[in-house]
Amino acid sequence: MRLIACFLSFTVAALLVRSAEPKPETNMTNAASISARDSRITYMGRVALAGDEARMGFPGITVRFVYRGPAPVLRLHAGSDNCYFNLACNGWDPVVIHLKPGENEIALPTGVAPAEGWLIELVRRTESWQGVASFQGLLLPPGCELLPPPAWPARKLMFIGDSITGGEYVERFPPENDNTPRVANAARSFGMLLGRWLKAQVHLVSYGGRGVMRDWQGRTDLANAPQFFQRTLPDDPASQWDHASYLPDAIVVCLGQNDFSKDLPDEAIYTKAYDDFVGEIRAAYPRAALVLAELSLFGETPGTPDRAKRDQLRRVIESVTARRRAAGDGRIAAAPVGYYPGTPTNAHPVAFQHEQIALELLGPVRALTGW
Repeated sequence: MRLIACFLSFTVAALLVRSAEPKPETNMTNAASISARDSRITYMGRVALAGDEARMGFPGITVRFVYRGPAPVLRLHAGSDNCYFNLACNGWDPVVIHLKPGENEIALPTGVAPAEGWLIELVRRTESWQGVASFQGLLLPPGCELLPPPAWPARKLMFIGDSITGGEYVERFPPENDNTPRVANAARSFGMLLGRWLKAQVHLVSYGGRGVMRDWQGRTDLANAPQFFQRTLPDDPASQWDHASYLPDAIVVCLGQNDFSKDLPDEAIYTKAYDDFVGEIRAAYPRAALVLAELSLFGETPGTPDRAKRDQLRRVIESVTARRRAAGDGRIAAAPVGYYPGTPTNAHPVAFQHEQIALELLGPVRALTGW
């Protein structure tokens, strides 16, 4: 236990600082370069493997590997100053890594490993619009050994949504009221929490500010959900996702906030757009349980604009669900979600409110999956 405590205290001290600062001393003489494609490095989430690197746009993507002996160096590239990751060892509480734009090398601390080695998990906290990040593999010093990582859970979940689904502002607590990307943390989103409760893999297919047919500004010429759903990197039209590579048991759709941001869309047009998108999901995943969720940001006070938005979205979701069930789709359900208004200075739900959202979605997911 003392060795583990020493390892973790060193990790906190070393990794809470920016990776641009001087690197810890490490013996990299004759280090072996390990590609991000190495079979001993595994991923959860939509990763674009190109050359020897794994490019990441969506939030919540997780890199996993196990090592023993002298510690390796992580090699990462950040497309902006807004790329943040969690780094955890053997399931302990993670520390935050803030990448500098461009190339980053982060030396892990060395310690005597347990027999099963050190399990490292690197989780992307932030979204595509905050910068694409790439994992470029490892540098292994002499004596460092990569071991086979544990298998991912057999169950598979997918969450399709916007900034709430991606965990935007999830750690923005008063009185600090931090507005930097550091307060985004996909790992604490309701979808990732449901994955832990249900012992399932999770793919977060989400993009802040986007909707089913228009973004938060009312624009329809951007990659909204029907477009980014088809992609590995949501801002790259050429980066097409292979749906057969990850077949979710259940999918939760959490969209509509941005479609209703400016005003109420025409209900008939929006219903068709929503139903068409559900059709795209069904075409890709015909056997998945499909939960169409309401949104946490719409208030419920009668006579208010928020209530009008909530009521219309509810009608749309219930209409789409009823039509598809009548057509023989017995694995689709609408799910109510209560009002979780974030903090007085920002509407995005914070961590403990994400837990409440997860609790509300747990029943509908279990009812359709039998879990």
